[in-house]
Amino acid sequence: MPAQPSHVPSGRPLWSLLEDVVVDNDVDGRALTVRGRWGDIVVADPNPVVREALRRMTLGPVALENIWPLNENFARWKAGSGPCAEWQRLKRTLDQLGGVVVPSLGHLDGAGPILSVIAVAHDAIFTLPHVDEDQPVRLRPEAVIEGLNGDQVLVVPGLRYQVVLHREPATAVAKALLAGDTTIAEISDSLQLDRPVVADVVAYLTGAGFTQPGRALSPNTDG
Repeated sequence: MPAQPSHVPSGRPLWSLLEDVVVDNDVDGRALTVRGRWGDIVVADPNPVVREALRRMTLGPVALENIWPLNENFARWKAGSGPCAEWQRLKRTLDQLGGVVVPSLGHLDGAGPILSVIAVAHDAIFTLPHVDEDQPVRLRPEAVIEGLNGDQVLVVPGLRYQVVLHREPATAVAKALLAGDTTIAEISDSLQLDRPVVADVVAYLTGAGFTQPGRALSPNTDG
């Protein structure tokens, strides 16, 4: 099967590590170990870009394009210019680290993440799939929004992720998806939100496994 196209966010992709994660460098700089709640992981490719990215990710959500070797890669990716070798190399390490990596979505207002994807399993690997703006979609029927430590958290039992809805518009889009079959275009129109922003939130929720295809409406409702 052909690979599913990936979504290029209009907002700012942010990355961090879980708060209890420690990144250890050995004395000669040849080994790199990430220590977290699911045990120790020896990084397979401890190159300087990976080291700098993980160092920053221990401090909180970071826009990886601010790391100089990734800046040009990020600009090409945002422009839809195809594969970016440095980013792909780092992504292999992030996939190796699995559940200790926290992908977040930053709004262009610079006020921090609007949502974060938190793993509840060690082997969680995050992808960001594209969803057409007119494709019917909905949240899984088991999905609920729960209050946790002042945040609203989207939960589906059995999934490898939970999604923390830090603030609007992520919360509004999630609630619209909870209401039933809809599309990015419909949510955008009903909530008066820019379509690229809605598409970003839907892509993150889809990448975390929270959505499923909705039912297309029949043009003939008379049967």
